[in-house]
Amino acid sequence: MATAVAATRGVPAHHLPMLPLHVLSAGSTLHGLRACADSAAQAVGHTLDITTNHGHLIRDAVRSGAAQPDLVLLPTDMLDALGTRVGERLALGTVAIAGTVRAGAAPPAIGTMAELRAAFVAAPAVLLTSAPTGDHLMEVIARLGLTDAVTAKLLRFDTSSKLLAHLAARGDDAIGFSPESEIRGAPGVACIGLVPDEIQVVVSYAAAVLTSCAQPEAARALLAFLATPTAREAFARSGVRLG
Repeated sequence: MATAVAATRGVPAHHLPMLPLHVLSAGSTLHGLRACADSAAQAVGHTLDITTNHGHLIRDAVRSGAAQPDLVLLPTDMLDALGTRVGERLALGTVAIAGTVRAGAAPPAIGTMAELRAAFVAAPAVLLTSAPTGDHLMEVIARLGLTDAVTAKLLRFDTSSKLLAHLAARGDDAIGFSPESEIRGAPGVACIGLVPDEIQVVVSYAAAVLTSCAQPEAARALLAFLATPTAREAFARSGVRLG
């Protein structure tokens, strides 16, 4: 601390280097945030230090004090669970479960339950995450009576990014499932549409300033930027649907 003070003594405040804003984002909002990060930095006068993790791990780290970001992007129920640690917030939109294949592979139809069942049966491999989305689809597979048929060719991954990287590197017509916004931001894969409404799980996301943040004025400016058309369009392109 003494070294930092000595290094800046006598320097006008407006000449001091601007600290980056530390932002923690769940995976589903990461690509939208990164797509508008340069514009955000210009608007608020700070670079963005963006880190991602599973939403529940971000929530737990903030709750315990192990992480002290300026802004978080999380499912709204996780923000609610943080109580008074959360200050101003902005609704970003919703993210749904979608299917994906490697770029260039023949895309199966998955829009109805019959089509989804046929896709599970025909695929040489089925890729799911170990997150709640994957657990939910395992229940769907069981309801369809396909547990035995799918288990033999099932691959599960810790994160959507690992799932999508594996899918992109395969040379077959394997099918995977992930939040739509993570698919649209990943290279080498193609989104083939949303799963049927009967089994769809839609998660609402929001950005929030933490009451403990070190740079509250800049964090509020970033939150305001995320409400602009530039930011809204970036998130919409990534698969975060407003309204």
